[in-house]
Amino acid sequence: MAEENKHGSEDNVGYKDYRHLKYNQLTLRHAVSQAIGLNAPGGTIVLYVAGTAALLTFTFSKYPNGAFSIPLILLLALIVYSMMSYSSYEFSKYLSSAGGYYTFVANGLGSGFGLTTALSYISYQILSFTGFGILGFIGFAYAILPSLGIALPYVNILWIPVTVAFILFVSFLIYKGIKPSLKYVSYAILIEVIFFIATSVYLIAVNHSTLTVKPFTAIPVGGNFIILAAMMVYAIGTFVGVGGSIPIAEETKNPKRNVPLSIIASIFILGITIILAAYSEVISWGYSNMLNFGTGSGIGAYPVLSIYKNSFGMLGLLPFAILLIIVINSFFTATVSLGTNASRVLFSLSRENVIPEKLSRTNTKGVPVYAVLFITVISMIIVLSTGIAFELLYPGRVIDALLYASVFLLILESPITYIVHILTNTSLYLFLKKNGKKAHVVRHIIIPGISSVTLIGAIIAAIYFDLSAPYIYGVYGSLIWVVVIFATVLVMYTKYKKHLENLGDFSL
Repeated sequence: MAEENKHGSEDNVGYKDYRHLKYNQLTLRHAVSQAIGLNAPGGTIVLYVAGTAALLTFTFSKYPNGAFSIPLILLLALIVYSMMSYSSYEFSKYLSSAGGYYTFVANGLGSGFGLTTALSYISYQILSFTGFGILGFIGFAYAILPSLGIALPYVNILWIPVTVAFILFVSFLIYKGIKPSLKYVSYAILIEVIFFIATSVYLIAVNHSTLTVKPFTAIPVGGNFIILAAMMVYAIGTFVGVGGSIPIAEETKNPKRNVPLSIIASIFILGITIILAAYSEVISWGYSNMLNFGTGSGIGAYPVLSIYKNSFGMLGLLPFAILLIIVINSFFTATVSLGTNASRVLFSLSRENVIPEKLSRTNTKGVPVYAVLFITVISMIIVLSTGIAFELLYPGRVIDALLYASVFLLILESPITYIVHILTNTSLYLFLKKNGKKAHVVRHIIIPGISSVTLIGAIIAAIYFDLSAPYIYGVYGSLIWVVVIFATVLVMYTKYKKHLENLGDFSL
């Protein structure tokens, strides 16, 4: 490949032209942990399952029990995301760089599309960092603490200093280095996955008399598969962590083996854990009660909390207490992973002279400190402005406002995420042909093509159904964000094209 000719062989000799991150810090275990930690299965099971249910119930009120199809929606989302990830899996066998997806696309479609991918990827990582990691955590805490008898003073403004402190603490941990944080994440994720699989199996066993395959059918939504497609716009975000190991490839031992393996392992682990948990939730809740699944207030807004609080017999509140600890930790680990990945992509853009050189400066532990600082500041601006805006839209309803702000940012990120994967899918075949690699029609054209068509269809369905407020704000906001990204790329490509000459050039 061109990279190896310019920069040397894979023994890391010959990279003096570019700054680089610290090599061989991480193992396969760390790579898998980064991906699953970024996905945050605990937070996802609590927030995404309830959020998807509420979105479906509010938007398609004709089907009050429609949320019983949540397991099918998640299964379809997993299938689509697996197809989305296939191109990444193939690319990661050949390219290993902190640039991640944009390095893939730049080597297939060229620098203009590479920059589009870079800006889109950074956008959705920061939107996940803020919408899921920060506002998701704050909304969760605001909803459950009063239900636990903990009174919160100054509820309208308390979330602001808590948010600032949370972001600063996460940024400090990222600054301290990737290996220590991932060592902790790897153990936390193991406990998290075992807990949810074990408790989900228990809940299914307890409710064995009501077991049914109906949650894996379209019957609860009247057989309307278009509704299922519309819900996938939101539900696909359930599995965004699958490619979480790609931007840390440069720091991973034997990345062209371990990163592809981490993608496969993440799909398998997340799929089993999240879909099994969702099935146990709807079975425990009951088909006839689905109108109230995820649409209540306080603890009722998160049905999994009510289920774990009341369903474990002699174990009492112990599983519920463990659940709370795991979910809070899940938001925390996800935020660290998201911030880490975003900082790596900024670092890569900087060392390739696309953005200011300062963002590629690292400390003695190989951490791009100015990139981390940039993400810290931007994240604070997004969280505070979005949270305050929704408080103004919903005065006196601070819990709803924070929940809506979180969902707004998560919906906002979805089409931006799709752009990354559509461009990656489109790049794969071209990359293989350019570099004299064997290309297979089914694996490298048809599977990526089906993935891209599905994503485009899901976006169209979301716009067609005109989701109810405040959810539709995220769809419209995303369209505006995409236009801004395209406009930025157009300006860079026409007026500052020389800054794009090295885009995607670095790979181990």
